[in-house]
Amino acid sequence: MMLTQLKQFEIKTYWDGRPCEDSKLWGTVDLVGTEEGLQMTATLPWQDKPKVPEVEEGKRVANLWEYDVVECFLVGKDKYLEIELGAGGHWLVLDFTAPRARDNEYVNFKPKLEFKKDVGGGRWESTIIIPWMMVPEGLHAANAFVIVGENYLCATPLPGEKADFHQPGRFEETVVN
Repeated sequence: MMLTQLKQFEIKTYWDGRPCEDSKLWGTVDLVGTEEGLQMTATLPWQDKPKVPEVEEGKRVANLWEYDVVECFLVGKDKYLEIELGAGGHWLVLDFTAPRARDNEYVNFKPKLEFKKDVGGGRWESTIIIPWMMVPEGLHAANAFVIVGENYLCATPLPGEKADFHQPGRFEETVVN
C-alpha cells in the first residue's frame, strides 16, 4: 500500500491560543494519503473519567463531539469535511457547504476503521480511511481539535468569545494533497 505523509497536527493549545499545560489533554492527528483514500489517525490520552457513548465500538455516533473526541476539518474549494474519532472507537463524518450548513451526514458510510485502546503511554488511537471521493475537491486548508469535557483544544487557534470550530476560512492554509 502506498503511504504519503500529508500533514501532522499537534493539538496542545486551547481554541483561543492559550497554552494548555495539561498534557493529558494533548492530542495528535496524522493525515496520510493511501491508494484507498485519506487516512486519519487520532491519538489522545485516556482521561481519568472518559466520556464515551454507550454504543458498540466501531459505530457511527451522531453528536460525537459531546464525548471525548479528536476532530479534523478539511477545507476544499466548495465544501469542508468534519471527521471525528472518539475515545470509545466511534466515528462521525459530516460535510458542509458553509459553516454549520450540512450537506451530507454519511449515515450509510461503512468506513475502514481501526481502534486501539492502548498504544503506550496511556493513549488510545483510532484510524479511519476516507475514500478520495469524499475528500473535498481543491483541498487547501485544515485544522484539528480535541474536545474533553469542557476543554476545547485547537491546533491552529481561532478567534471568538467562545470555542467555535466551524471557521474554515481561518484554518491554516496547507497543501495536503
